[in-house]
Amino acid sequence: MSKKKYPIKDLNYPTHYSWKRKFDFDWNTKSDQRNWTLPKVLKDQADSIPDKDFLQFSYEKALTFSQVNKQANKIADSLKKLGINKTDKVSVYMPNSLEICLAWFGILKNGSVMVPINTAYVMDFLQYIIESSDSKIIIIAEEYLERLANIQDRIPKIEKVIVWTRDKKDDFESSGYNKTEAVSWNKFLSDGSEVEPSVEVTHLDHARLMYTSGTTGKSKGVVRPCAADYSSAQNYSSIMDLTNDDTVFTCLPLFHSNAMVMGVYPAMISGCKVVVEEKYSASKFWKWMKDFEITKFNLVGVMSYFMWNAPVVPEEKEHKVKLVLGSPAPHDIIEEFMERFNILFTEGYGLTEVGQCTFTRPNEPFRVGSCGKESPGYEIKIVNPETDEELPRNTPGELVLRPRIPNICLHYYYKMPEKTVSDFRNLWFHTGDLCRMDEDGYIFFMDRVKDYIRRRGENISSFEVENLISTHSNIEESAAIAVKLDEQGRHSEDELMIVIVLKEGLTLMPEELIEYLKPIMPKFMIPRFVRFRDSLPKTPTNRVQKVKLREEGITKDTWDSLKQ
Repeated sequence: MSKKKYPIKDLNYPTHYSWKRKFDFDWNTKSDQRNWTLPKVLKDQADSIPDKDFLQFSYEKALTFSQVNKQANKIADSLKKLGINKTDKVSVYMPNSLEICLAWFGILKNGSVMVPINTAYVMDFLQYIIESSDSKIIIIAEEYLERLANIQDRIPKIEKVIVWTRDKKDDFESSGYNKTEAVSWNKFLSDGSEVEPSVEVTHLDHARLMYTSGTTGKSKGVVRPCAADYSSAQNYSSIMDLTNDDTVFTCLPLFHSNAMVMGVYPAMISGCKVVVEEKYSASKFWKWMKDFEITKFNLVGVMSYFMWNAPVVPEEKEHKVKLVLGSPAPHDIIEEFMERFNILFTEGYGLTEVGQCTFTRPNEPFRVGSCGKESPGYEIKIVNPETDEELPRNTPGELVLRPRIPNICLHYYYKMPEKTVSDFRNLWFHTGDLCRMDEDGYIFFMDRVKDYIRRRGENISSFEVENLISTHSNIEESAAIAVKLDEQGRHSEDELMIVIVLKEGLTLMPEELIEYLKPIMPKFMIPRFVRFRDSLPKTPTNRVQKVKLREEGITKDTWDSLKQ
């Protein structure tokens, strides 16, 4: 790992890349939004390039646009026969697979709304998403049925369960779930027709209800219209210069926006192939790139550093990858990284609510340390977090934005009108991120105004972590904070520390706490570091001063789960 302090400088990347398409920043003002729906895009591609390979999972045979469209039609028809109508919610709780993509397409073709669920969610987290979304059906992997059985008495709105199995067989183990009828994926699919659904899906209809971590409460359900997902996907396609000759790759989870609207959907729009793997593997990654003849892919957070620290393999130089989107790119080793892996970087920054709102623009320099400039369709300001007054260039403040055209960001937070109004106060969407904008319009992410933590590609609400930890009978109060580790790279994501005050006279071993949390908390939310304190530093109004805890960082008495 390079330890140098890099200067802010411009590189000739990605201008070094030979662009096939002319980048048009104003493309979205010249395009008819009535065409901005996934069902229409898929049907149009199936009509115009029916035999072109589109969707491939791992080393399985790729499905063509025509085959994918027919499967999506069958799923839509099967949902209709189960009484699922336009605007109804369908939860999907599955690992990356061919079928999770088909389910997504079929749900939208029926005019219904997909509710992707993080596969790490269990117990209260899982129940909250299913119930608060008003889902009527859940499509679930067999391996997660026991988790559903554990909460089956708390999800009364679920009318039917559709079970997908890895071996693609009809039989599955119910694992104690018996509340409603559960049918196999194959049986569900066999009831459907390949005929195009008659339901009309417009660009204003909702495509996804995706939950993202809150900072002072429960996760927020982000309601995204069809036009917003199309805008995100087309922006990516333009920035990454996708053509029908490309092959896109993702191993990022398909319950997150990145893999969906910056992977699979752009490939659909561009008429090219996308290859999906279940999850990232440092030992297999470059072999995949070579075997699948990948030309474009995305990296998030610490993945770059996992890749950098992996042993050198011949495939690093034997691939066809042309351009990589980093969110963020590894700025402290970026030149060495590109040289070692023979790739070129571009970069962007985004949120579930608005998609990727900044990008490094084609044919402009890559400014090291920056996440680029405004994306097509967005206006960005840096403001005082307390007053919303715009700040001078190069002054740190909160990044706020608003769309230049309608329907390209969330419509609202589901069942959270107050939160919707709060985040859109003064008619600007407030990201909660501390950034600065330089004199040329380049934006630099610096820190978080809001109190959430980014770890392994997941946004973690400190509120939710603290709430669950406080259920332990020996704990008086706690504070969850983010800490950075030098060995993971300057631009890696956070690690999670919990600082605990015990009830008077009681004791608790860190190992005991971790074991207590495992059955009730997603794995990515379980703290790596545990530290005990006699008290927490607080303001005169009794708010915990987490900035002081972050400044103290990892002390000599901090327990590290990875060193046990």
